[in-house]
Amino acid sequence: MDIARFLQIYVIQGAFVLFFLFMAYKTLKRGRKQVNMYLSCFYLCTSIAGTINIVYANIFEEIIVYILHFITYFILCLSLIFLLIFVLVLIIPENKINLKIQFIIIIGFVILVLIQLAIPNGITINATTNWKPNWAWGFFFYSIVICSVFTVFPTTFYSLKIYSKLENEYLKKKWKFFLAGVFAYFFLYYGTSLSNTLNDDVFRIIWSLLSLPTLISLYLIYHGVGKQLD
Repeated sequence: MDIARFLQIYVIQGAFVLFFLFMAYKTLKRGRKQVNMYLSCFYLCTSIAGTINIVYANIFEEIIVYILHFITYFILCLSLIFLLIFVLVLIIPENKINLKIQFIIIIGFVILVLIQLAIPNGITINATTNWKPNWAWGFFFYSIVICSVFTVFPTTFYSLKIYSKLENEYLKKKWKFFLAGVFAYFFLYYGTSLSNTLNDDVFRIIWSLLSLPTLISLYLIYHGVGKQLD
């Protein structure tokens, strides 16, 4: 357990787990409407994924670690799709994005993520990688493409569209906080993916330090809209 991995797993991700769990509770406490449920699912997914990552950090059975790492990645991808559905529900009329359509979007994305299991040597995590995940470039590019095309880009597009429709200055200011939090989360996704692919200790240390300020930024997702979801 080197200093970069310790910082990334126990300090950064440990803080993220507690933070996101608290945010999921805060959001659900405000009500059980669809928007609240999806935003809380976003927070809960990140919390669960972080917890699993912490758990397997000191397990040294290759197959177990591989499975747990992919589950961690899979759940983090789910957080991205829940964030997208949250934004879609806010801007698209309910009759055009009913529960059936929402379910189809989620299941379709889940299938695309699971296809990654078929990529040969997509993830290597064993003694040869010092028990750190090392993604193949094919796995990395596939992940970047499907997550960008099906979650990051549409979430960004519809979030900016919502902002452009707002006329109240107070609401526009709040939505800017939301956008800042969303972009910080995307920054984490892309940076962590690259870190896992490069598998370079120096880059991991740099990335661990760069990740720290985003914890504060991600509160802005709740600050921007979570308090308005009564």
